[in-house]
Amino acid sequence: MAINISGVGTQPTLSSTKNDRVKNDEASNASANTGVNNKEGLSDDTVQLSSVAQSLQVKSSDSEASVDMDKVEQIKQAIAAGEYKIDTDKLASNMMAMDELFS
Repeated sequence: MAINISGVGTQPTLSSTKNDRVKNDEASNASANTGVNNKEGLSDDTVQLSSVAQSLQVKSSDSEASVDMDKVEQIKQAIAAGEYKIDTDKLASNMMAMDELFS
């Protein structure tokens, strides 16, 4: 991506009269206003979700509702008390199963 910055790397031009400087400034302003700042040529962006995306959105909201908050609270208390034990063999096998899904 290139970024054009006017006046960088160029030698300034000297105008012989004030009228020449005013004309140059007006020309610069006119050319600057025809770029991205001109909203007349731009259209509004829209997004349309596919049916698959819509079904995923519904499933994610359903899964949030099915969280067992009592179990979550029990686990939080066990972690805070230092009593929560992690079954490392089960964790490793689940991680391997997840890895196979993406291979």
